[in-house]
Amino acid sequence: MNTLDKRIPVYLLTGYLGSGKTSLLKAWLGQDAFKDAALVINELGEVGLDNQLLSGATESAALVASACVCCTGLPGLAEALEDLFWARLERRMPRFPNLVIETTGLAEPGPVAEALRSSDLLKERYRLAGVITCLSASTADAVLKQHAEARAQLAGADVLVITKTDLVNDDQLAALTLRVQHQLAHLELEHAPHLLTSAQACLSADDLLASLALRAASVKPVSQTPGQFREFKAVTTLAHGLHLHRPGEHCDICEGTHASAHAAQALWWPLADLPSLAEVSAQVQALQSTLGSELLRLKGRVQTTEGAHVIQLAPFETHAEVCQDELPWSDTTRSGFTVIVSSHLSAASAQWLTQHCISSLAA
Repeated sequence: MNTLDKRIPVYLLTGYLGSGKTSLLKAWLGQDAFKDAALVINELGEVGLDNQLLSGATESAALVASACVCCTGLPGLAEALEDLFWARLERRMPRFPNLVIETTGLAEPGPVAEALRSSDLLKERYRLAGVITCLSASTADAVLKQHAEARAQLAGADVLVITKTDLVNDDQLAALTLRVQHQLAHLELEHAPHLLTSAQACLSADDLLASLALRAASVKPVSQTPGQFREFKAVTTLAHGLHLHRPGEHCDICEGTHASAHAAQALWWPLADLPSLAEVSAQVQALQSTLGSELLRLKGRVQTTEGAHVIQLAPFETHAEVCQDELPWSDTTRSGFTVIVSSHLSAASAQWLTQHCISSLAA
């Protein structure tokens, strides 16, 4: 990095649904390296939860909701970045030394990085300091096999954090690391990402930044001048495997594939009554059994007879994670779940969702 580069460093935090991004970010915001960071949080749903879970961690935050920033949400991301810069300049919010963009689990890093080039203001005031991709150790194989977005996140990473390593044993982790390295070799990247591990969000911000610095030193032998950005390979899954090319290159094979956005939709599942925690857990299990692989993610804050809880279910996990909700509730806080499902639901799944009042967030 050019030592004279005064632009605000931007860290892009990606990772497929349920990979542990928010838990890591919450831990980093309590450490010196990111304690005054600004946040841009992207969620594929109008009822944002990650921004609530990170509330109080920083005074400089923006939520880009209802759209994935790597496709239809790019204008919202650019607007959020511009608004944060002007608020910082005009002292309407504290001066932040760096900025973290936490994307929805369906976002690919390339188009998000492109957003930083979308206006002269963004080019001149921000620089991409690193892409951090999270990959859950317990579900990595299934996620990488079945979801092209996860492979694109892997290909775009400067640092890959294998999370939730406490859920696998040492031999399983070593074998997974070898499989991930093999997948990276298959992608034929010019520079493979540095690999780090984290159990229960224990990876420190200092270790992360040290790894990013080592990666930057190995990748950029010549100082980067203001206005320059690294390029990302586009990754598309085809019947015969992975297809890669540089962004901006014309490709008949990939024509229109990303314009259709991701094959997923965000739904809202309200819990109007005050059920017991056991009743909620049984309903979540029924949803999981009915939808199977069509259920991509479930995440929400719920009020039960035993108190408030945060409940999350990641892809390919067998049981939902349940913990006490220690955040304050306001009159506008809604008890329920954001449910992310495949856009191509079976008739039986669609009927079950309708019967349980799970509907489009846009409705």
